[in-house]
Amino acid sequence: MENSPAVRVLLIDDDHDGANSTAMLLRHFGAEARTVYDARLACEEASSFEPDLMLIDLSMPHLDGCAIARQLRGTKQFKTTPLVVVSGHTDSEQRTLCAAAGFDEYLVKPARLEQLVELLANARAAKAIAQEGAGRANQDTRQEATTFESTTE
Repeated sequence: MENSPAVRVLLIDDDHDGANSTAMLLRHFGAEARTVYDARLACEEASSFEPDLMLIDLSMPHLDGCAIARQLRGTKQFKTTPLVVVSGHTDSEQRTLCAAAGFDEYLVKPARLEQLVELLANARAAKAIAQEGAGRANQDTRQEATTFESTTE
């Protein structure tokens, strides 16, 4: 885990105790976790924090999790960021609505430790691959610039 990139996780949940407990658990496993309790502030916080993974409650005052997911998916920044519902609802209709809103996974509260650890591992692997790809692209660009300079001299 030492060489792995830190995974940023944003928890959006109006249940302070549940969100704080989950954030503490995620931090124990090496994540940088931040909580938002007011759904109306979720997109703004996501934009500034730039999370690699978001855990979002479904039933919240003012704005539900599906509305947040649709807003996030409507931006270029969060088109592919994993969005995970963490909800007490267990019916298939809710799962269908969440999938249509852009969620990638659906966890029933309380989320099991194994599920959270797996989400972190997947996000960590995806981040490492993205950083490796970005590093290669930068290296290729530098190499092309060097090649260009040497052929124009």
